[in-house]
Amino acid sequence: MNPHVYVEHRPPTGANRLSAGTEPRAPLFRRAEQREGRVPVWVKLCQGVGALPGQHKDWAFNTLLLLYYSQVLGLPASYAGAVLSIALILDAVSDPLVGAYSDNFKAKYGRRHPFMLAAVIPVAASAFALFAPPVGLSTTGLTVWMLIATVTLRLTFTLFVVPWNAVAAELSQDYRERTSIITYRMAIGWIGGVIFIFAMYSLVFPTSEAYSNSLLDASRYPLFAVIFSLLVLIWVLIPIFGTLGQIRFLPQPTAAAPRQSLHDMWTRTVLALKSRNFRRIFLATLISSAVLGTGQVFDVYMNLFFWEFSTEDIRWLSFVVIGAIASFVTAQFWQRGFEKSQIMGWSLLAFTALAMSKVLLRFANVWPENGDPSLIWWFVGHGCLAAYTGSMVLIMFASMVADTVDEQDYEHGLRQEGIFSAGIAFAGKAVTSLGLMIGGFLLDFVIRMPRDGVPGGVSDDTLFRLAVTDGIAIPAFNLLAFWLLTRYSLDRHRLSEIQAVLKERSAAGEEPIQQ
Repeated sequence: MNPHVYVEHRPPTGANRLSAGTEPRAPLFRRAEQREGRVPVWVKLCQGVGALPGQHKDWAFNTLLLLYYSQVLGLPASYAGAVLSIALILDAVSDPLVGAYSDNFKAKYGRRHPFMLAAVIPVAASAFALFAPPVGLSTTGLTVWMLIATVTLRLTFTLFVVPWNAVAAELSQDYRERTSIITYRMAIGWIGGVIFIFAMYSLVFPTSEAYSNSLLDASRYPLFAVIFSLLVLIWVLIPIFGTLGQIRFLPQPTAAAPRQSLHDMWTRTVLALKSRNFRRIFLATLISSAVLGTGQVFDVYMNLFFWEFSTEDIRWLSFVVIGAIASFVTAQFWQRGFEKSQIMGWSLLAFTALAMSKVLLRFANVWPENGDPSLIWWFVGHGCLAAYTGSMVLIMFASMVADTVDEQDYEHGLRQEGIFSAGIAFAGKAVTSLGLMIGGFLLDFVIRMPRDGVPGGVSDDTLFRLAVTDGIAIPAFNLLAFWLLTRYSLDRHRLSEIQAVLKERSAAGEEPIQQ
């Protein structure tokens, strides 16, 4: 049967909506083979390794980048925050474009893998350049270098991460196995991330006689640039080649895909947002990403200047992975008795309470004094709880996105894993960029953090403003995201009914149209 472009019809409404039939249509996208049984564990492992380059990049951006350019190289924090914000906005715009192009791309090696392959070299090169700027640049030159390297890294990484996320959504149609796939990649990201962070603090940034905290030592960053870029190169290659054999199980075009204009991509993005449940996740992500973007500016400043931890202390915080591992082990257990949206919502609420309690316990004189060896271990325990709740939020969130793809397929006859993945990424990055800009502004003009600050040498008033901003005011906005999640309505029973109809369509020779 020759494929033809499907002319969309609206599904029936009311009580008979799920049981009503649909008009036959020829498939525009089809899987070469139908998978028998579950996704192999080795495939989940290879796909999960794709979490590592993003984890390394996020740690480098969130922990080192602003501190390096402002405190070490002398660039005003507001300048550095603006650069990070501009780069993230451009990155956010690129996400739906890459998602839409990869949704409709036809090639020998599938829709997703050519994009991931194109990212390999520029991602590694820009990762190196970002932490190895030429010596002696002026403020303007340093700003331009940071902007070019940051934009290049973010845009080329999009070519990898958006298709990679889409592959995860396409590997399985099973309600619970989708959570399993996400759990594998979360586990690999957390465990590999802990090893990376601990090694960086221990081997690249150890305390020296000249620096009580070597994150402020400019001579350490060229070595970090080499290690960072090489690891990113390795980690992007493994999921690309490890999942090549799965292409036959993934939906691919049966004919030349239609040309995609910017208007087409925008239209399909808007169509994705017409899904009420996807829109609720989307808005919740906007809020949480704004909180994250603003808060991540302050984390390293809090550890260095408010809590006065050394790098040897900070490295132990990576062991909060224990909490994350516990979430991976128990995610399926909680899912047996509760809906994904319930687990995500209450986990987000607990995570917010834990974020606020850290500073409040200091103000109440509950924590040991700075310099007390036991303080860091109290923080590790507290961090394990935060990691447990935060990881549970992320696991359920990623699994819920895959469910909303099925809902859209039922309602509109379209599957847009790339658009959904890119839409969520767009939401997160767009408002995180605003948060970074606000964070840099707050550091310079509200908190008034000195650019030549040293641990133990910052005024109490400045530290108080830093603590209240980071630990109380910013996390409170997560309560809005929690409210949105209480409005999410796609439960397991509704999804089961939807998937039953989709299977009937497939058995009748209809394949979900993916655009």
